[in-house]
Amino acid sequence: MCDPATLTLVAAGLSAVSTGVGAVMASQQARAQAKIADRNAAMERNAAQEEMANTRTAALARYREISKVQGQQRLAAAANGVGLDFGTASDVVADTEMLGREDVQRIYTAGDRAVKSRDISASNFTAQANMARSQATGALIGGALDMGSTILGGASQYGQMKDAKKWQNVSRLTPSARGTILSNPVIF
Repeated sequence: MCDPATLTLVAAGLSAVSTGVGAVMASQQARAQAKIADRNAAMERNAAQEEMANTRTAALARYREISKVQGQQRLAAAANGVGLDFGTASDVVADTEMLGREDVQRIYTAGDRAVKSRDISASNFTAQANMARSQATGALIGGALDMGSTILGGASQYGQMKDAKKWQNVSRLTPSARGTILSNPVIF
């Protein structure tokens, strides 16, 4: 069987390897989280583009509805022999256009809010990805430092055990021989 000092070195080595494997695993997990966050950010940016397109489509549809209603108003006025140059019929067509423009403005405002929300989410996911990449690097650096600390601790214990082994035989000596050895720094 190995002496305790050798076992201490082996234990320190195994502990250092275990620490290193743990650091690599933590780094890989953080990098995987970064990839997921990057993907989520890309999806949010795509969704923002879709929101802009949907907003334009909704606004165009509302403009068409306004034109259709105005056309019906003009047709009804013409069928009744009323001119659209002035008066109530002209006011009705103008009011329809004004209300329609307000509707379109609300459509664009809602679309802008939706796009802004998507942009904020994309930025948050990008920040999350950057943080995960930093954690991956930190895990590797921390793991390397922990490995070094474990190895140095094991080496220190090994040295202490070896020093203690030197002194084991001193206790068997006579008191006068022990005093001579302990008082003479050249011997030990």
